Amino acid sequence: MTYQTENTMDKRKKRVADVVALKEPDRVPFAPSVGTGYLEYSGISRYETMMDLRNYKQPVIDFLTRYEVDLFWAPTVYPANAMEVLGTEYIRWPGQTWGIPNNAGFQVPDKTFLNEDQYDEFIKDPSRFIFTKVYPARHKNLKGLEKAVINNVIEFGHYASMASFADPEVQSALHYLMRGGEESLKWLQASGELVGLAASLETPPGVVTGCTCAYDAFADMLRGYINLPMDLLTIPDKVQAACEVMDEFSQQAIEDAAAMGLEYFFIPLHGGTDEMMSDEGYRKYYWPWLQKMIYHIADKGMIAYVLTEGKYNSRLETLKEVPKGKVIYMFEQVDIARAKKVLGDTACICGNFPTTDLTYSTPERVVEDTKRMLDICMPGGGFMMNCSIALDNFKRELMDAWYETTITYGKY
Repeated sequence: MTYQTENTMDKRKKRVADVVALKEPDRVPFAPSVGTGYLEYSGISRYETMMDLRNYKQPVIDFLTRYEVDLFWAPTVYPANAMEVLGTEYIRWPGQTWGIPNNAGFQVPDKTFLNEDQYDEFIKDPSRFIFTKVYPARHKNLKGLEKAVINNVIEFGHYASMASFADPEVQSALHYLMRGGEESLKWLQASGELVGLAASLETPPGVVTGCTCAYDAFADMLRGYINLPMDLLTIPDKVQAACEVMDEFSQQAIEDAAAMGLEYFFIPLHGGTDEMMSDEGYRKYYWPWLQKMIYHIADKGMIAYVLTEGKYNSRLETLKEVPKGKVIYMFEQVDIARAKKVLGDTACICGNFPTTDLTYSTPERVVEDTKRMLDICMPGGGFMMNCSIALDNFKRELMDAWYETTITYGKY
């Protein structure tokens, strides 16, 4: 496929590189974070794309030829085929399995996979805990892994522990694990094809991979957002130790992304909002791990693309403590004028344009709000146009108004 446009890959890359480096480009980059929004006018359901990511190909082509965006966001889609095989229970996705309409989104209910009395067990041997406790709890077809013994490697004990893999329930779990792995590989390959497809349309790869910081990873994967904040008051040392373990996983994810030659590493933030944690707690239990990730990403020659979900007004001064010109902060809810004032000489900012306005507003209001945001944020550079949260639904007339206003009014 060849795609003819004057807005070439090199021009788009330079445009984004300029604002990340806090310079003024030719115009403000237009880089919306698209979730399942590619499907909006395609006639293809969310269920069909979760079952086969290749169903995104034509919708991606249609979207990227209508809107010449400056960064490509890979669709955020779990691999439904793998989850069907594994008997996944911690995520609910559209389709017959959960009785959710085919065009609805997926759901991830807050659950606990590590009880308070299991902290020490996890900290001592996290890999074994995840393999024999978390996997079976998350996926019903992996329940047999609870009986797997993988901790005795001394002399005859090596073979004695290996005997656990003769158990029919363990073997059944391993069978499902292999099948789930095969489906996951197909999902990864299809995702790579979409990135290549975007590149053929002169669109630079933006958010392709990433992970959460240690606190969020521990809450997301193991303890849950109801229990973990209470643990900070009762067993803070245990939380600190668990976060140290989770940080190792985050740091390895950065190494893997660097080995792939990626330019951006995405960090979605969940539990550090103004309402969820005090400033003191944020600086002690949240920021150290996030800051460490950002510096590691910069050291690897990548840009940290940080999404601050929820309200983040009280964190702006803290977010400033990062390497200059190496970070993009995407805000969901913030005083954007203050964010520009505090962070304008340190990091590129974007987001904060209400995603809901692209579905429920009017073209006139979208144009007005876009111009207002540009007036506040574009002087001096260091700003990209983005919505507040992943775009799953939109009206074409509203997206057109947002795009065209940014392209025309956002010129320097």
